[in-house]
Amino acid sequence: MEKREGVKRVLITSIGGGNIETSEGKMELKKYHNTVYNINNKKYEITTYMPKVVEEEFEVDKTIIIGTTGTMWDNVYSQYCIKNEKEIDETYVKNLRDIERESDKNTPIEDLNINKFNEEFGNSVKGIVIKYGLNREEIFENFNSIIQLEEEFNDKDEYEVILDITHSFRSTAFWMFLVMTYLTDVSNKNIKIIEVTYGMHEITRKNDDSSPIILLNSFLEILNWIKGASELKQYGNSYYILENLKGNKDIPKEIEKELENFSNAMNMNYVGSLLESLDKLADLEKDKKLDSIVGPAKHIIPDVLRKFIYDFDIRESNDNRRKYLLQATLAKWHFEQKRYAMAAININESLANYVANSLNLREEDSTKFDPNSEAKNWLRDLYNLDNINDTYKKYAEVYHHTRRIRNEIAHSLGNEIKILDDIKLLGDFSKIIVDLLEDENIIKKAEKELRLLDNIPTKKTTESTAIEDNFRVEVNNNVSPKSILILSTRILDENEKNELKRKLKLNKIYTLKEDNIQRWRDGTDRDIAHLKKVISQYLKEGDYILIHGNYFSMNRMFSFANSKGLKTIFLSERFSPEDEYFKGI
Repeated sequence: MEKREGVKRVLITSIGGGNIETSEGKMELKKYHNTVYNINNKKYEITTYMPKVVEEEFEVDKTIIIGTTGTMWDNVYSQYCIKNEKEIDETYVKNLRDIERESDKNTPIEDLNINKFNEEFGNSVKGIVIKYGLNREEIFENFNSIIQLEEEFNDKDEYEVILDITHSFRSTAFWMFLVMTYLTDVSNKNIKIIEVTYGMHEITRKNDDSSPIILLNSFLEILNWIKGASELKQYGNSYYILENLKGNKDIPKEIEKELENFSNAMNMNYVGSLLESLDKLADLEKDKKLDSIVGPAKHIIPDVLRKFIYDFDIRESNDNRRKYLLQATLAKWHFEQKRYAMAAININESLANYVANSLNLREEDSTKFDPNSEAKNWLRDLYNLDNINDTYKKYAEVYHHTRRIRNEIAHSLGNEIKILDDIKLLGDFSKIIVDLLEDENIIKKAEKELRLLDNIPTKKTTESTAIEDNFRVEVNNNVSPKSILILSTRILDENEKNELKRKLKLNKIYTLKEDNIQRWRDGTDRDIAHLKKVISQYLKEGDYILIHGNYFSMNRMFSFANSKGLKTIFLSERFSPEDEYFKGI
């Protein structure tokens, strides 16, 4: 594997025990045998230290060695002295051998002087001494020691890591697995595991008597598939799969593309796009295309996708009804995945879509920011009614509380005291939301009895829009002749406009055109004088003016409005969901 420029490579390996009991009961040091190793069909010089071959093959910059007090540290020390052309300290070698010879499970790790070893080779070799790991306490002590190897990686460089599991206890392979998982899933360093190696000393190749070093990178690939499938299953995310398995041809391109579309739609909560993606995945399943996935992925990915297809299979001929039923189903799924904000949004919007569809309020060709604004107003008014039956009340309460929770999330208003209560509410609502949306006749019956639409101005039937010289104006001929001028640098959204219409029974709404918006923004004496003049032309005593902008300009315009007998309203930020948009109504 070719080493990229600027990338640092680190080998993490372990070494085995150094002593053995003879037939006479004496403890003697074991020896590694001279072996010729073969890696990537290339033979290396005979050696007793297999990691040396891996270092050369992968152009390793630094080696981290994990071992116990009984490990062959003397052999490792001598090997690196030779490699780095350093004089071997025979006294230190003797001390290492004495510790190794007498070492057992009770030997304190401090008895082995690993500091001299680490100081000798600077930044190219690092030794870590761990315990035998015979009980839970020792295992966690070892974990603490091994995790400290993260300090060997800085924050600015990119690293590629090779893990070697050839030597030491059989449990060491599990330690390497933990190291691999920590470095890839938890550490904030720029680290990628590129290979896992295992030297099979006991097996020799025919004809050349060399022992193979097996490359186990396939284990990493399988692990990545499992991680990716887990993310897809839990969160609907295929990004880990797509990012970590680039260039892998196990998944056909058309499925790979649809995986990305599905995840994008799921995470953006674009219900229309999600329905399209689910339909395409269902077609792929129908055509047996999911069975064309090969390799490890064929045992993981198709079943996850089939579950999504099954769970979100909304069989409805009416597209709008299918959308809000999918939103309700998504709400339950998101809640189960602890994605509470998404659960609240989908419960809230599914109810609004359900009411809009039931009462035929949606304008299919509407360019409004929120095509369900009338439906939401209907649900708000339903909540404000007293003495309604329990059936209608349930719809109103679910909408009201999910709207409140949604607003608190959006404006970061929630507090610790309420959070558990709100999560419980969302859990209760997510269980019933699909059943609530089953019958549109309930909403039709409620409207027939309560006639809430009579109090909601609907643009579809009563309003027109005109452009006069200085303002844009919306006209509603069904109410008394009261007007309002919106003196603001920002455009009101549909919810804000609907609140004004509902509370003030307005006949006309004037909004600034671009040139006058700029005048209000600049706020010079000349600009204010111009605006006062045109306001006098369009508003009469008793009309309303909504003021939002620079404090000094607002103060000047407030005084002018009072002198003209206009009713002044200030646009306010909403600090709690119970606040209304406007102060002064």
